[in-house]
Amino acid sequence: MIQSYDRLKVYAAMGFLSLAMIVLGNPIGNSGTWFGAMVMIGLGLWIELSDYYDEDEEEQD
Repeated sequence: MIQSYDRLKVYAAMGFLSLAMIVLGNPIGNSGTWFGAMVMIGLGLWIELSDYYDEDEEEQD
């Protein structure tokens, strides 16, 4: 199973790729596809980071 840090690296790579595709205007899909991917990455990061901090608080107790 992928560790939390590895998942964050995957999200960062996907975000960079999506941003590069939007900026460069790559013909793979359209801008909406890559914008949607960035929104999904943002949601994934939000969920990942919120769960991560909850786990840290539980471990300290």
